[in-house]
Amino acid sequence: MNYSIAQESRVGGREINQDRAGWAATADAVLMVVADGMGGHLQGEVAAQIAVDSICERFRSEATTLLPDPARFLRATLDEVHHAIVRHAAACGIPTHDAPRTTCIACVVQNGQATWAHAGDSRLYLIHGGTQATGGVVHTRDHSVVQRMVDDGLIDRADAVHHPMRNRVFSCLGGQEPPHIEVSPPVALEDGDLIALCSDGAWAPLGETLVEELRRSPPAACVPALLDAAEDAAGPYADNLTLLVMRWQVSDPDSITLDGQRAVPPGRELATFSDEEIELAVAEIRRRIPFTPNGTSS
Repeated sequence: MNYSIAQESRVGGREINQDRAGWAATADAVLMVVADGMGGHLQGEVAAQIAVDSICERFRSEATTLLPDPARFLRATLDEVHHAIVRHAAACGIPTHDAPRTTCIACVVQNGQATWAHAGDSRLYLIHGGTQATGGVVHTRDHSVVQRMVDDGLIDRADAVHHPMRNRVFSCLGGQEPPHIEVSPPVALEDGDLIALCSDGAWAPLGETLVEELRRSPPAACVPALLDAAEDAAGPYADNLTLLVMRWQVSDPDSITLDGQRAVPPGRELATFSDEEIELAVAEIRRRIPFTPNGTSS
């Protein structure tokens, strides 16, 4: 598999960062996850950390080297995370109304397809064609009060941006109610496709310009630039901002592959490689570093 990944998380204008993000990989599958701890409840950052750690650990356990059923894995794992957070709250004696909660978006890429699942308003964007402005865009539908109002025709999208209830979600991991976990069908990936997972602090301030910014440059460059733009747009009271971006590339049939690793074709010197090719090589090395909990948080 050929891909590059970049991620970053910032505290914004808040006292602490309750967002968490991480990714894990085998030779044939990649998992990406972003969780946004809910600030109106105790230990939102703990709920988000439980989500990222648990999902990555279960992926490491079950993906050898592919997951038998990514959709089933995602649904079952997010449901288990919900119960793990509830158990944590009970063990800590936290009242139900204050119990830790988190939104979550997780995505598995394998066999040239992406499958994702989410609860809440952390989003996934799939941008076909990467930098090509004509490529189609898909993003998850928020499990939020404002999204329901838009769907019911009570407000339009412009009103939704500044609506006072825009941060109210009806599905999350943790809390009293079982989560509504929405799982996508598998979507075939094309060369250059971008997959972006982000908390609402990253997507909400930018609106439609988010996709334009994602198309501008490779993940390592576009992630910090996009978060800069989101922070500037949100102002001094910016929410926590987290963004994780993958660029997918179809394997080069002319390259030499040894044990799943892209090797240097004969006759090419290191100096002839582009920055993008070097970035891909770095990503290949990073994904083979053994997973540790500290490696998944931001």
